[in-house]
Amino acid sequence: MTSKINRGHISLGLVLGLTLLFTFSSCQRLESSLNLDSRNCIIGIKIYKFDGNTQPLFEVWKKLGINTAFVGVELARNSDFIRAARQAGINTFIIVPIFYNPEILAASPDLYAITGEGKPARDDWVEFICPGKKDYRHEIAEKVKKLASELEPDGLSIDFIRHFIFWEKVYPESIPDMLKTTCFCQDCQQAFQKDTGIIIPAEIRGYPAVARWIIDNHQKEWTAWRCGQITSMVEEMAMAVRQVKPFVLLNVHLVPWREEDFAGARTMVAAQDIKAIARHVDFLSPMCYAHMVKRPPSWINSVVADIKKDVPNPVLPSIQVKEAYLPEKLSPEEFDRSLQEALKPPSRGVIFWNWETLEQSAEKQEIVKKRVHQFLETAERESKKALGTRPVSRAGLRASPYGPRKPFPGIEYWLRSSKDMARRFPASAPAHIWIVSSMERDTTRPGEQALTSRTRLTFPAPQGNSKKYKNIVFTDEDINEPYLKAFDRSGHKVWLQVEPAMADVPTLIDLIMERYGHHPCVIGFGIDVEWHKWTEKDNEGVAVSDEEVRSWAERLRRINHSYLLFLKHWEKDKLPPAYREGLVFIDDSQIFPSLDEMLIEFSRWSRWFYPAPVGFQYGYPSDRPWWQKLKDPPAEIGRAILAVAPNTADLYWVDFTMKEIWPDKEPEKK
Repeated sequence: MTSKINRGHISLGLVLGLTLLFTFSSCQRLESSLNLDSRNCIIGIKIYKFDGNTQPLFEVWKKLGINTAFVGVELARNSDFIRAARQAGINTFIIVPIFYNPEILAASPDLYAITGEGKPARDDWVEFICPGKKDYRHEIAEKVKKLASELEPDGLSIDFIRHFIFWEKVYPESIPDMLKTTCFCQDCQQAFQKDTGIIIPAEIRGYPAVARWIIDNHQKEWTAWRCGQITSMVEEMAMAVRQVKPFVLLNVHLVPWREEDFAGARTMVAAQDIKAIARHVDFLSPMCYAHMVKRPPSWINSVVADIKKDVPNPVLPSIQVKEAYLPEKLSPEEFDRSLQEALKPPSRGVIFWNWETLEQSAEKQEIVKKRVHQFLETAERESKKALGTRPVSRAGLRASPYGPRKPFPGIEYWLRSSKDMARRFPASAPAHIWIVSSMERDTTRPGEQALTSRTRLTFPAPQGNSKKYKNIVFTDEDINEPYLKAFDRSGHKVWLQVEPAMADVPTLIDLIMERYGHHPCVIGFGIDVEWHKWTEKDNEGVAVSDEEVRSWAERLRRINHSYLLFLKHWEKDKLPPAYREGLVFIDDSQIFPSLDEMLIEFSRWSRWFYPAPVGFQYGYPSDRPWWQKLKDPPAEIGRAILAVAPNTADLYWVDFTMKEIWPDKEPEKK
């Protein structure tokens, strides 16, 4: 559980935000001969059967540079393989097939996906379940949840998460036959009509007439709907797993097709919408078996680059070790070229299919050892070169009336400390989240940390205005003006943030921007959604809709077209699902066991809102047990965040602990 603590008021919220791990914690357990920043990369091996002594196996893997095992379900369940791997410092992902399940289909053939020709989805050994079967989907989600809970792997690797296609025999000259795609079963036909409002004409009946009519007349809607079946299955599994293991990593196997291959077959046939899927998982792994599909080794890197152009997730191409389906041998020379292409940027590693075949070739093992170590050494050099150079627009401090230890710091403190925070991140502007309204305490309940439904603004009511503002109270003095004037002179950037309670947000925008909009330091307005329409019942705030946020953003831009709006929470579902124009999304999660868990959550936040800009608050007292051990907590945490969240625009250390980093007074001279 990740929760948030504020002002003595505690509200718990399960972290279901979805995002990567470039910095993969357990990868630090590589051999000491490898540099620590090799932990940024996964060198994986698929393994489905093993009944020998694991100790010499893992020793061989470490010499090859392999740090992660992708383990079949049977091996994971019926052995101590995962436990032994953990003890040996090898990370584990359990490979979970989703819609490929021959055993279930043998017992329940009514679950078969149906092609446009009216036939069960079978081709050679490939046979698929209809992705629309709700009971089956629920059973799979529960199965995945149980695997994560009972076996405690580092991650789960989701396989066969697509619509039916025997892609392993789709060659460059192939032309997809849409009538052989799925699923056109009666349940899917009905669900498609219900979900989209498209009605199949009464005179169109049977196979292939219905399928042909849908393809000819509503291909776009049909493709989007089928992609939704796959994406929603990924989401359901992610949510189920993270209920029991919030920090378990998720990888998804992808059909190795570029966006335009076979006239867009990645979505039209396989129904894998990579942009949508990427929001729910940590890694993407295209199965780049070049020899198998009659492609040159250079094709592997082109697939990785094509995926990476659209998503922030680390991409881990999987490559074959030995020939399959084709009689031509996969020579060591071709394997070497394929591995080199798989490890080219923007790849973050490689997964070998599989150990059973790699074990048979000492020559290919030597190739793996050579190329992987070269790759990891290069990754280390590049990481050191990039350290401290990743750009972020703004870096500074959060300021609230209640956060800093008393006394509230003076102007010079904020100028000095925010500037010192920003200097850690080249080219960033010193910045502040300046909270100008906070939840009012309920003084009628002595001894309790109780709150009212009102927000208290830290400036007086407008002069000459007798209007009463519902759920808004004012202070007698303006405590913000002297600070804002100083920030103007020093070139600092300021967000004016509110805790709205039951107050009307447009009214708050008008009051605050009328008061402070003349300051050049002000860049925009912020809303802490935890306190949006807050009640003791809804103590994590009421979610905001696209329509609400659009109206707020447009109101703000009418005041000043350059103003931005930030929304803050730690649960993505509290924020607008689609509207993004002029928004920044701030994550203020806390209570993490370690920096690694923080990075998992923050990377998921980054991916969920990508490519919209995001920001992070950190340095909470609840995380002090681990961050106080760092040499330079603001810099080290911030740089780690930038490595996993490429769309980061804002970094802020919170005022609860800022005096521990930047003391309020200079030490007395002895």
